[in-house]
Amino acid sequence: MWYLKRLYTTSRTAGVGQGALKVLFFGSDQYSSHSLTALHSLLKSNDIASLQVVTRSPKACGRYLSEIREVPIMAVNDSLGLPPVIKCDSRQDLLGLLDNPAADFNMLIAVSFGKLIPRQLIEATNGLAFNIHPSLLPRYRGSSPIQYALLNRDNETGVTIQTLHPTKFDHGHIIKQTEPLSVQELLSQGTVSEFEEDVPPKVATLMDQLGLRSGQLLQQMIKQRDFETKDTPQYEASLAPKITTEMKQVHWKTQGKGAILAMNDALGPLFTYKLALPKRKKEVMKRRIIIPEIFDAGEEVSMNPGQFKLQDDDETLIIQCIDGQIGTKTLQFEGFAVEPVATFVNRLNKRCGKMNSDEFLLE
Repeated sequence: MWYLKRLYTTSRTAGVGQGALKVLFFGSDQYSSHSLTALHSLLKSNDIASLQVVTRSPKACGRYLSEIREVPIMAVNDSLGLPPVIKCDSRQDLLGLLDNPAADFNMLIAVSFGKLIPRQLIEATNGLAFNIHPSLLPRYRGSSPIQYALLNRDNETGVTIQTLHPTKFDHGHIIKQTEPLSVQELLSQGTVSEFEEDVPPKVATLMDQLGLRSGQLLQQMIKQRDFETKDTPQYEASLAPKITTEMKQVHWKTQGKGAILAMNDALGPLFTYKLALPKRKKEVMKRRIIIPEIFDAGEEVSMNPGQFKLQDDDETLIIQCIDGQIGTKTLQFEGFAVEPVATFVNRLNKRCGKMNSDEFLLE
């Protein structure tokens, strides 16, 4: 049995040294699309022999899950004229790639795929199985490294290529890594891809700019056939787990202005609560207030945390933080549409009834 396994692995990797790289690429989003484009250019220059994309099936999204949205890499795959993608949503689907004639491979590359690649696939490459991650690993292992870099107001970030680990995300050996890259410089370069409206602008920019550098690093690795692991990592290990809805809640009593602005950059629209006891209701309710967009409104501390007031022009609502103020021009009361702040304030008496006040709930 061991002989058959070794023979099978050898047949897949035969000729790798001569340049016959057959790449099975696992990706999904705009970030991974840049690596796919970089690989496609190597396909045209014969640095790789074939390129097959594996991605996930579309998911229902939007209000009432009424919209079916394909992953972005689908359109990129088609625009490059590559073979039809293979969709894998389960471990069984992934293992099926071993017997799929369309998935002839001797190298695996995974970029924002979101699922563990089974050990059997990794072993079939004789060590040529890699993950590309938008952080300076082992810093920010997990699904949300870009968001955590913004949340923590990091000055620097980067890209890492590492080997695929068969049982853990982002625990492989480092192959290549960029030097630390200035977050502000990256943000100043803007986006080059199209993103859905629910992707925060700074997240979109870092996805694009780090994605471009991921593609460059990937090209270097393949052109140089540099697959050797490097020395001990120089960055401290940390986690960047999945972003949850609860992380978007503002806690006025404990979070400073800088932290709230960073949350908005990383997570998009934030929310808070107001207490409400409208007419014909017997119990006090918590109503969610969505803040579509915020901005720095200065260092003044003239109200209690969570308290708010309209500016004289009635176009801006100023909200007090523990160490300064933020502003917004629109708000959304739970169950209603987004509206100008003057309209929001004018309707609070009817919506909140006896619990109406000029402050958000401190919790």
